[in-house]
Amino acid sequence: MEGCPAGWSEELKGGVKILTRTFEFGNFAQAMAFAVRIGEAADAADHHPEITVSWGRVRIEWWSHDANGVTSRDIALAETTNRLYS
Repeated sequence: MEGCPAGWSEELKGGVKILTRTFEFGNFAQAMAFAVRIGEAADAADHHPEITVSWGRVRIEWWSHDANGVTSRDIALAETTNRLYS
């Protein structure tokens, strides 16, 4: 499997390795709009992250429940997330 995408970290969550990154925005509306774009991309891929939205921040966590960890699919979607942010 490839390495961690730029800007992402690997963490353990309940003993499972996940990819995570927090994105910064100027306000809540921008953060929500980004979360919606991620949701649309996730739906199109039929693979859904955990998304936490707060004022000016969006935290994304990608992992595959069926694989009990990070797969190439999660890495590809983290890279898609990066593109949607830029």
